[in-house]
Amino acid sequence: MKQPSDDGSRFDHCPWLFAGQASGGQRAAQERRQERLLAGPGEVCLGEGRFVAETAAVHPDVLHQGDRSYIAAHAYVTDAIRTGADCTVDPFTVVRGP
Repeated sequence: MKQPSDDGSRFDHCPWLFAGQASGGQRAAQERRQERLLAGPGEVCLGEGRFVAETAAVHPDVLHQGDRSYIAAHAYVTDAIRTGADCTVDPFTVVRGP
């Protein structure tokens, strides 16, 4: 069964596709997601070209996400996490720092 091309769930599980394939509406939704992270508790610094799936549970004390780095669907990210450029937290993973 082929998914509709505007179904954003593909990016949740393959976030590296987002930069080249996302629609304007999907990009706006991702910006809102990232704004919520930046406004929330904890120290959050997001690099260029990053992606954080809506279904990821991201509750950091510190999150520094490098350029072109991604947090995929259903990942659980807590405590202090620092990633460099070109890093992916894959679907369903748990990452707790330090």
